[in-house]
Amino acid sequence: MPIEEFVPKARTSIDNLGFLFGAGTSFESGYPLVAGLTREVISALQPDERASLDEVLHAFGKSYDDALGNPNIEEISDLVIEHHTNSQADRFKVLKERIRELVRDAILGVERPDISNQVSFFERIKARAFDRATNVWVFTTNYDLLFEDACAEVGLKMVNGFIGATTRCFSEREFSLVSGTVNGSRFSQEGGLTVRLVKLHGSVSWFRKDERIFEAAPSAINEAEARCMVLPRRTKVLETLSNPYDRLFRLSSSLLGDKCKHLISSGFSFGDSHINETLVTPKIDSGAISFFNFCHDEPTTLSASRNRPNVWHFCNDKTVNGGRETGATHDTWKFGDFVKLF
Repeated sequence: MPIEEFVPKARTSIDNLGFLFGAGTSFESGYPLVAGLTREVISALQPDERASLDEVLHAFGKSYDDALGNPNIEEISDLVIEHHTNSQADRFKVLKERIRELVRDAILGVERPDISNQVSFFERIKARAFDRATNVWVFTTNYDLLFEDACAEVGLKMVNGFIGATTRCFSEREFSLVSGTVNGSRFSQEGGLTVRLVKLHGSVSWFRKDERIFEAAPSAINEAEARCMVLPRRTKVLETLSNPYDRLFRLSSSLLGDKCKHLISSGFSFGDSHINETLVTPKIDSGAISFFNFCHDEPTTLSASRNRPNVWHFCNDKTVNGGRETGATHDTWKFGDFVKLF
């Protein structure tokens, strides 16, 4: 099932094709999924921190099951933040920041991650650009640096909203700039593929200093400086209304349905209501985009849009288009198999 079967335009051009990538695209590289991340974070809590967490869970009539990693880290973060808001007790604010710190440590703790799938993906996409000036948009909630490292390995130009050298500062306008050469009064755009990477929830390489956002190698970031990462949550609305996330969401919303009319998703669970309600569902329901989701199970959070003809779900055991189900076996929910579509 090559890409042309579901995105006919790819026969001639992949310019401004969009991809939405979640944690599943990093799993084969050695990073944990939500349940694994949850267990890793909870096991690293100190006894007093664990006692505070149990107090939060008890307040909501819940308890933690380590075998299942449930409630997961997204739900736990929501509950901790809500409980802190209600109680205003400092220890719950400390617990919130401790969870963020442990999530960061879990990502940075993966030594020598395997980037072969990401390299293969970009190599295949690069070949489809045919050395013509081509932009591909990658929207991701992942904190890791797999896409950045793979782009460097393949020798692709990547635009991620930062400018500078060893320490780079965030500048949203970078996403709208193109490179090229000037001969007299004539501008010629640079040929080849440019990957425009939008990290909706930040990165282990981002940090905040004096209200500005910077990027550096993770090992070069001073621990006194706050890493710029949205805590894993079901409802991230408040954090994503702050800089730079608000600007990244506005940028993404303006692109989808305009420059980017086809959105292909892999490894994404659609558990984040803010992304669903702000970016995905409105664009689907208005007919602004065609949406192709490669997943193990069809996401129930998008069920209200499943009957639309511009929606495809390629699941482990079926294909869904326009609400019609067809029995089929797909391994493309695995990122390693997904990249072979290209």
